[in-house]
Amino acid sequence: MTHLTNPSPFLIDEIVLVDLLAVLLSVVTVSILWYVVKKIFPNDVTDLKFYLTFILVVVQFVMVVCFGMAIINYDAIAARSGWPPVLPLNGLLSATIVGGAVFYIGQSLWLWLDWRKLQMPR
Repeated sequence: MTHLTNPSPFLIDEIVLVDLLAVLLSVVTVSILWYVVKKIFPNDVTDLKFYLTFILVVVQFVMVVCFGMAIINYDAIAARSGWPPVLPLNGLLSATIVGGAVFYIGQSLWLWLDWRKLQMPR
């Protein structure tokens, strides 16, 4: 298998587009789910246990689906172009896992800010 030293701009654009779509899809999905949960359970959503369950279950599930599809797509692009594949992940400090952890922390903090607004008396 030969490795590309000068990849085409189209290939880089395709990879960036797939990654941005995964991030956008993840943010939009979690935002819609959070909005629906706030409307369906207006009294329960202010509970800390409810919030922690949401970020530990729903956000992680959405991230696994969205970023998992992006990683699989990247591997397909890499295999087609002769680049080394990302999967299987090597160690806990691979760039993919660190990036996912940073995004998860950011998404959880964003939800926490909205959750804190719900805590304030009206």
